[in-house]
Amino acid sequence: MFALIQKRYGFTDYQIAQLKYTFTILFSELSKFVIIGFIYHRHLAMYLYAMALLSILRLSTGGLHAKTYWGCFFASFVFFCLSISLLPQLHLPKIVLAALIIGCMIAIYLIGPVASVFRTPPEGSMKKRLVAQSLIVISMHLILFCMFDSIFFTVGSWIIILQTSQLIAAKIIVRR
Repeated sequence: MFALIQKRYGFTDYQIAQLKYTFTILFSELSKFVIIGFIYHRHLAMYLYAMALLSILRLSTGGLHAKTYWGCFFASFVFFCLSISLLPQLHLPKIVLAALIIGCMIAIYLIGPVASVFRTPPEGSMKKRLVAQSLIVISMHLILFCMFDSIFFTVGSWIIILQTSQLIAAKIIVRR
């Protein structure tokens, strides 16, 4: 298939390698989210909200990256298990979760984004745009969380807290 694309459109070997990498990443991410979605099929709407929020934050803030598909799958599964099944059982007061989210916003402003060791870290206006994007999304979530009493927003709050925690860990690892 890639040979046909290369011949038809005159792509270089490097462009074909980029295309293969893109399809591999898309398939890996999609398959991971579908498998975990199947596991959380009884809470599908909550899972989709958590996945959408996490995806937006991961794209704008970065974080830790596993070296293998199964390492990434396991980390993602644990992440969703904590945020959907376990941590909401703590029943923390809304004011405590709101304060934690504000702390996360401060941490993201000071730290973010943290790129993979295989990518050039964003600088200047790109870095500011990515931080602003994540802070806008978190602010919108915080407003909804404060206005409505819904497990969706509790789960989303834990997504933000966990994402920020692993972002801090990624920053420490990158510094070393």
